[in-house]
Amino acid sequence: MHHAQIDRLAYQASPIHALDARVKLVCALIFSIFVISLPATSVSILACYAIWPFAVLVIAGVPISFVLKHILIVSPFILVLALSSLLYDKAVVTVAFGPWRWETTGGVCRCFSIFGKFIITMAALVGLVATTRFSDLLAAMAKLGVPHLLVVQLGFLYRYIFMLIDRGSHVLRARAGRKLRNLGLADEVKTTAAIVGSIFIGSIDLAGRVNMAMQGRGFDGRFHRLTEMRITGADFLFAAILTLYLVALQFLRRVFY
Repeated sequence: MHHAQIDRLAYQASPIHALDARVKLVCALIFSIFVISLPATSVSILACYAIWPFAVLVIAGVPISFVLKHILIVSPFILVLALSSLLYDKAVVTVAFGPWRWETTGGVCRCFSIFGKFIITMAALVGLVATTRFSDLLAAMAKLGVPHLLVVQLGFLYRYIFMLIDRGSHVLRARAGRKLRNLGLADEVKTTAAIVGSIFIGSIDLAGRVNMAMQGRGFDGRFHRLTEMRITGADFLFAAILTLYLVALQFLRRVFY
């Protein structure tokens, strides 16, 4: 797994890719807040919120399958939380979806609401990462006043995690080439524990060498950019469209639901 594989979509050219990272970051956060604050019974409005992130993904040329695959990776954790709501909320509520209305329990409604909000917000966040270089995101966070220490830590985490993945893949490949038979459960656990320990010890040593190399090249704790970040008319247009979209959905929810 290499940086080019993870960031290949962020280096494409599209109207969404060309937007300022600060605008995209703020818009993604505001959109996520609006989605999360939506009542559990507003199923129709929640479905309307799904239009925005997937429309942005289509305009940016990001494959929907790529987004859904990454959503599925973390979905089991949210799925457990969503299904648990079925057990403790038995109150009867009325749910509206367009002209149709029906009664169900609050647990069922909350379950679909949690999972729906998760998919929509994750699509927005994955779309943000897939259309923005991580270095630009770090610069945007620094410009928006995020603490410098947090920005530096995120930058190091982004770089070191690839080293951990690379070392892990090398160790697993070496083990597969030397494994001649299936081991018992106890031996497999011991071998796995040894592999994990080897990976982390090796990654710590590698991180130390990388840190010394960065200091030797004059790293002063800041990530410098070759170009200055500028907000253009396209950024204002994007923010204005999102604002109108959110206002329209809030109006529909208050008037019709």
